Order: sequence, then C-alpha cells, then structure tokens
Amino acid sequence: MAIKTALVVDDSKSARFSLKKLLQLQGIKTDFAESAGDALNYLSTNTPDIIFMDHLMPGMDGFEATKAIKSNPDTRDIPVIMCTSKEGSDYGEQALAIGAHAILPKPAPPATLLAILSKLDSSVTSQPGAEAAAGTEAKPAAAPSATGVSTRVVENIARKILEEKFDAFQKALADSIRDGLRQEMQEEIERAKQSLRHEFGSSLDSKITQISTNISNKVATSLFDEKFEAVNRHMETQISNNLGALETALDATRRASPELIEEVKKIAQFTAAATAGEAAKDTARDTTQAIAQDVVQQELMNLKDAIAEQAAQQVSGAGSGKLLGIAGVVIGLVALVAAFVM
Repeated sequence: MAIKTALVVDDSKSARFSLKKLLQLQGIKTDFAESAGDALNYLSTNTPDIIFMDHLMPGMDGFEATKAIKSNPDTRDIPVIMCTSKEGSDYGEQALAIGAHAILPKPAPPATLLAILSKLDSSVTSQPGAEAAAGTEAKPAAAPSATGVSTRVVENIARKILEEKFDAFQKALADSIRDGLRQEMQEEIERAKQSLRHEFGSSLDSKITQISTNISNKVATSLFDEKFEAVNRHMETQISNNLGALETALDATRRASPELIEEVKKIAQFTAAATAGEAAKDTARDTTQAIAQDVVQQELMNLKDAIAEQAAQQVSGAGSGKLLGIAGVVIGLVALVAAFVM
C-alpha cells in the first residue's frame, strides 16, 4: 500500500506549506494541524498514512504528542516523523525511544524526505499480511526480492537527487560568483577608499594649511595692531611730556629773570646816559658853533668897520703898500676865525 495521505503538525504556517509542496510532488494528500491538541482531535476521526510532527510547539510539544499517539491503540501504528532543526544523536535517540519512525531536518531536504517515504513504502509492501488483506495469496519471499520500491518512487528519487545535485551546483556556482564579485567589489571599494583617503588627505592638508595661514595672518595682524597701539600710546606720552617741557621752557623764555631785567635796566640806563651825553655834547657844539659864528660875524663886522674907518682916515696919506699889508692881516684873521669856528 502506497502512502496517500499525510498529517502535518506544525505551528509555523510557512513550514506547513513548504512540506505540503514536497508531499504533493509525490502525489500525497496533506492535512494540517497547528498544534498537538488539534492533531489529536484530527486523529480521533481520521487515520492518515503518515504523520509529520514538529518538535517545538506551544503547549504540548512533539514528544508529548507522539507519546499520546503511540499509547492509543487506534493510532499507534501510524508512522510519526519528527521534524526538527535540532542536531545531535541525543535528540535522535530520544525521539526514536518514544516511538518516532525517523527524523526529518527542518527545512526538509527533498532527498531525505524521498528516502523516508521509500523506506515506508517498502516496509508496507513487505508486511506479511498486506496481500492477504487484499484477498490474494502471499508470494514467496524471493519474489519481491530486491527492494519492493516502485518505479515511480525510483524515478522520483533519481529526479530529486539530480535536482539536489543541480541545486548544489547552482549554489556552489552562485557562491563562487558571489565570492568573486564580493572580492572584486571589496578590491574596488578598497581602491575607492584609498583614492578618497588620498584626495581627502590632500584636501584636508590644503584646508589645514589655508586655515593655519589665515589664523597666522590674523594673529600677526592682531599682534601688530596691539604693538602699534602700544608704540603709539608710548609716542603720544613722550610727545605730550616733551610738549609740556617745551611749553615750560617757552614760558620761561617769555618771562625774563630778575637778574636779566636788572642787567637790562643797567644797560638801558647807561645807554640813556650815554645818549643824553652825546645829545648834550652835540647840542653844546651846535650852540658853541652858533655863538662862535655870531661872535666872528660881529667881530668881522666890527673889524670891517674899524678897517673901513682907518682906511677912510688914512686914505689920503697912506700908500698902497700899507693898505695891502692891512688887507693881508685882515684876511689872515678871518681865516683863523673861520678855522676856529669850524
């Protein structure tokens, strides 16, 4: 009897439908149960050819549900396949100890599932009462000799193996291509990083240099301004002090000292006395000259009158020689008076 119906017990919807898809490829009708309680309720009215039991579920787990199924006379002969993602021989031994027929990893590998189904088909076909229940005589043990596996199952196994091999090859090829692309991308990324790092470093160096130059210029300008301001204040202080001293000196020059005033007074007095003396001398000389001229004129007039009188008296008896002598004396006297006056 081939396996026609199956019950999949799993709280994961994706796991249920993934296993259903694989079972449909084998022509197996599949029903679902989302928990161990739902599975036991289903089994109270239905008898599937095989049960796929999830290990970890909320509430009653797969182990407890399997124990309940195997303790029920109506369901204990149904093969239970434990589905789990756990690994290790301890788990497998425990599952088999409670009555599980086989262990199916999650997600289910198609080849492993086919092997389990084929083994179950073989065991069902080779059971001693199978043909008697069908109303036929049992054949000798040598007849179904080799395996008792149908051609369809073999074809399915071969196809699944090829599919697995092809999938593995595709995966290996994809991994190789992916690794090559990853390596190439990493190299490109590394080159891009190096280029960006170099460009960024050059740009950063240029920026740092520019910023340093600007800061240096600002600092130098600030220091120069401060120094210039200090020098300017110092110069202003010096100029102010010097101007004060100069003003004091000029003010001192504007006000003559008492000694200088006294000396100037003495010089002025002496100069005034000398000037007065010269003026008096000039005045006296002019007065003397004027008096002398007046006297000389008077004397000349008197002498003229005397000479004229004597000449008049002596005209008659005096000779010319005597007159000339008198004239010479008069001329000499006039010259002497003129010289004295001058």
